[in-house]
Amino acid sequence: MKTVLLFWTIVAAMAPASVVNAQGRGCDQIVQNINDAMATIDQDATSYWTHRANFVDLIFGPSSQVVPNASQVAEQEKSQADAVKEKMPGRVNSLKGLLTAAQAQNCLSPAQLSAIGEPTIKHGKRVNFDQFPPETPTQSSTDRGPPRMPQK
Repeated sequence: MKTVLLFWTIVAAMAPASVVNAQGRGCDQIVQNINDAMATIDQDATSYWTHRANFVDLIFGPSSQVVPNASQVAEQEKSQADAVKEKMPGRVNSLKGLLTAAQAQNCLSPAQLSAIGEPTIKHGKRVNFDQFPPETPTQSSTDRGPPRMPQK
């Protein structure tokens, strides 16, 4: 009888500790998911801007004169950027959901959530709202950039 009583006393004493550990693991998992989501958004945004820069270089830059099939390569860069851009709204929304879950479970303070979430969300939104320049090649190899206003 004393053994059974001792067993249940130990179980009862350990139960609250295991709930606290479970909550801690829950927050750890949420924070890890937030870190993973932020890393994915940052990697995708970097990839998008790299493809966009390559596109601009192939259409308007020095590569347009050097690369034999520059317009085809530029189209490939644009399609790769479009594929990355297509996934960005879902990734940003997922991060927002994780931040909401972290706030609901008091895993991070509102200031911490804002500090870690806002820059990445803005980074993702910049990709969402970006538009590629029109694919009109430069008029001549010496006149690069947008047209200038006429001089009087």
